[in-house]
Amino acid sequence: MFVKRMTGLGLASAAALLATMPADAADIYRREQGSIKDAPPPAAYAPPITWTGFYVGGNIGATWPQDDLEIIEDEAQLIGGGHLGFNWQGPSSWVIGVEGDINFSDTFEYLASVRGRLGYAFGRTLIYGTGGVAFAGFDEGLLDDDETGWVAGGGIETKVSGNLSLGLEALYYDFDEASTALGDNSLDAVTVRGRLTIHTNGIRDPLR
Repeated sequence: MFVKRMTGLGLASAAALLATMPADAADIYRREQGSIKDAPPPAAYAPPITWTGFYVGGNIGATWPQDDLEIIEDEAQLIGGGHLGFNWQGPSSWVIGVEGDINFSDTFEYLASVRGRLGYAFGRTLIYGTGGVAFAGFDEGLLDDDETGWVAGGGIETKVSGNLSLGLEALYYDFDEASTALGDNSLDAVTVRGRLTIHTNGIRDPLR
């Protein structure tokens, strides 16, 4: 009799356990579904920025020319012009490139250069140094020849969108052998200018 009672009690307990299992499974399923719905959406994919590609833009700023014979007044002048070039960025953050530009002011009929550039990119921001050959034509009575010299400087650019960047650049120009009606004349100039540049490529290939 005792064995029969225990057997019957065991069967009843097992039946009750089986009856509750579907409900528990349903609760687990509902909780899992709720956790999926409550989870925040995945972050939007932002393609990596690259500085590789051709670019063209304009610049405007100020220049301070001076010379040994004091033919040019040592005061700030407005200067502006355009630039174009090409950058290449490898798998790392180093950026190399070449740029040409031409500018105009009261003293310079034109002030141009062809320069190499070497920089380091911090995502959207590029810090670089630059240097090369400078060319100048003078719009002054005693300075009427075309001259060749050198230029060096540096700058910073930030991409405000994939293909558009704003920058600030400072350059030092030196023309040691500028000839004048009064004899040889050493002339130099410091230029600080803001830049607006359009790039042909702004997004890096994700397979790189």
